Order: sequence, then structure tokens, then C-alpha cells
Amino acid sequence: MASKTSSRETAHQAADVSSAQDTMADLTRQQLANTAQTASAMLRALEGFQQTQQNMLQRAALLQQQTAERLRNASSPTELMAVQSSFLLSGLTEMAQYTQELMLASLRAQNELMRPTEEQQAGAAQAATASAAPLFQAWQSVFSAPMNAAYAAAGTRHH
Repeated sequence: MASKTSSRETAHQAADVSSAQDTMADLTRQQLANTAQTASAMLRALEGFQQTQQNMLQRAALLQQQTAERLRNASSPTELMAVQSSFLLSGLTEMAQYTQELMLASLRAQNELMRPTEEQQAGAAQAATASAAPLFQAWQSVFSAPMNAAYAAAGTRHH
């Protein structure tokens, strides 16, 4: 009788360990998927920053070209100073616009990077609770099985 109980407990322990391994494999798969999703979000954020920089460079090149044309056509020192001050003012305006676009791209990136984390935290809490139960049961049965067998053996000796 003790051997049947022992083999059942061993089978139950093996099932618990198998369930725990399946849970760990699922958690590993989920973690890898979340890592890939985060990498994708980061690459999209970098693309947004690159697009912002490209737009700024295009505007700066156009401003330089327009300034060069205006400087070629300037006929007096006063007109030359007006073109230069206009260029400085336009440069400051462009810098402010570029800064705003970078901040907007940063906020978009932050939003995109935080979205998977919030979803992941909700799912991870449920998965951790579900996955911990078989592990604790398997761990508990490792210690309780020998004790149960010893109690069963002691009980059969006294009867």
C-alpha cells in the first residue's frame, strides 16, 4: 500500500514539475515577445527622431539657400544687415520649432514604450499568481511525501 501511495505521489510530483516547466516556458516565451515588442517600439521612436531631424535639415537647407539668394541681391549695407538679422531670427524660430518637434517625438516614444509595460504588468501579475501555485505545490510535496510515507509506515507497524 505504501508503494502505491508513493508511486502516486511521485506521479503527482512529476505532473507538478511538468506543469511548472510548462509555466516557466510560457513565461519565457512571453518575456521574449515583450522584449521584441519593446525593441520594435524603440526602433519606431528612433525613426520618429530621425524624421524630425530630417525635416529640420531640409528647412535649414532651404533657409540657407534663400538667404544666399537674398545676400546676392542685396545692394546696400542696410539691406545686407536686414538679410542677416532676418536670417538670425529665422534661425532662432527654426531652433524653437525643432525643439518642440523633438519634445513631441519624445512624448510619442514614451507613450509607445509605456503602453506595453502597463499591459505586461497586468498580465504578469495574473501569470505569476497562476504559475507560482504548481511550483509551491511541487516544492511542498518534495518535503511532505517522505514525511507522509514515514507516517504511513509507522501507522501500519502499530496496527
